[in-house]
Parts: sequence; structure tokens; C-alpha cells
Amino acid sequence: MKLRNELLLIFAMVIWSASWTSGKLIASTAPPQITLFWRYLFSAIALAPLVTLTGARFRVTLAQALWAALGAGIMTVYTFMFFIGLKTGLAGAAGVLVTSMNPIFTYFLTRVLFRHTLRARDALGLTLGVAGGAILIEFWHLSYEQMLLSGNLLFLVASLVYALVTLTTNAATRATSIVVYSFYVNVFGAVICMTLIGGDFSRTPAAHDYNYWLNVFYLGVVSNAFATTVYFFAVKQLGSARASSYVFIVPATALLIAALYLHEPVKATTLIGGLIALLAVTILRRA
Repeated sequence: MKLRNELLLIFAMVIWSASWTSGKLIASTAPPQITLFWRYLFSAIALAPLVTLTGARFRVTLAQALWAALGAGIMTVYTFMFFIGLKTGLAGAAGVLVTSMNPIFTYFLTRVLFRHTLRARDALGLTLGVAGGAILIEFWHLSYEQMLLSGNLLFLVASLVYALVTLTTNAATRATSIVVYSFYVNVFGAVICMTLIGGDFSRTPAAHDYNYWLNVFYLGVVSNAFATTVYFFAVKQLGSARASSYVFIVPATALLIAALYLHEPVKATTLIGGLIALLAVTILRRA
């Protein structure tokens, strides 16, 4: 059972890897709230049959609904940063930065929130994580404008936000079916985006814009409904710290897919920073 969960998680991570390239392809096609709304809607539609197939019920308590609403809010903040950053940033570099720093932020927040004492190995891992992150964002370019234009600042904050998604999911699914939780996260996410849109869908791409809709389908059904649900399930089965460490499968494949499909350059800083962050995660997993 444990091996099967880990293999599914690895498969989900490969799917996530391609989501950076997919997102880059449509980041400038429509406003983020429009794309997010359709992504959430596609995900909710895809997840609805799974709720029935797994024998779960759509009925939830007020507390469970509030957890899902909180998860949707945090996920929406993360995904906004995802699309805005991809307008100017490189998909491959973004995949490395966010997924390299996410396990480190998750581990650190877990230690802080649960008041665990930081040991020498923890301190070493976190120090290496900070060093890797600094290289990934090219800290020597300290100009705010340069950081913002490269998308690196948004991607760094996004990795912290997704750490909160991981922890929220871990807490919320202790008494809720993971599929039901994922379904309502997407439902509430769609509602949040409708509020931001204000009823004006005029900037939604035309139905014959196949590039846009195929990528929205991929992001909504394949990446969000399937891969994210697998990730949430793994968080529940393996724990947030262990599950988040598997996110590190994404960087190399995200770089490869972006380089092959988008012909993006692979920077030395991306490779060096990613490897240092990988070492940090390895140390933290053994801590």
C-alpha cells in the first residue's frame, strides 16, 4: 500500500511538471481570475463522480466547509501568483524554484507551528535551503524591479503559500474524505473567482481557441483534479513533511519539458540552486 501511494505520488509529480509549461502557454491569454474560474470549474466537474465512486457523501459540516473555503482561498492566492509570474518568468526556472523551496518552507512551518525543537541537522538543512533559494532567485540582483520582472519574487512567495496549502490540507482531511475536500476546494475557488470577475466574462477566450481550452483542461482535470488529489491523499497517508518532499521530483522534469517544448535556456544558477535545495530536503527528510 505504501509503495503504491508513493508510485502514484511520483506520477502526479510528473504531471505537475508539465503544468508549468502548460500555464506559461496561456498565462497571457486571459486575466488570471478568468482562467482560474474555468480551471476550478473543470476540476469540480471531474471530481464530482469520484465522490460518488469512492462512497463518500457531498454533505459536510460547517467546520469542514470552512476548512475547504480556507484551502480554496490559499490555493487561489498561490495560483494567482503562478499565472502572474509565468507572464514574464521562465516556466522551467519557476518549476525549480517553487518546488525546491516548498518542502523547506513546509518543514520549517511544521517545526514552528508544532513547537518542535530545531536540532543541528534541522539548522543545517534549513541553512542550505535558504542558500539554495538565494541562488535560485539570483539574490545578487537585488533590484526590486528586476526581481519582479523575472517572476522570481512571486515564485518564492508562492512556494511559501503552497506550504500553507499542504499544512491546511493535512489538518482539514483528518475528518473529511480527501476527494470531498478537493471537490469543495474547487467549488469555493470558483465562487471566489466569480466574485473577482464580477460577472464580466467578456475576456474569456473564444471556444475555437483550442490551445487555451486544452491547456485549461490539462490544468483543471489532469493536473488539478487528478494530480493534486493524489498529492492531498498522500499528505493524509504519509504526512505533510514526507509528502511535500516528493515535490522535488518536479524540478528536473519541469526544466526538461520547458527546455524541449518552449526552448527555454537552462541557467547555471537554476541547476546549482536546485541541487543545493535538493541536498537540503534530503537532510531534512532524515532529520
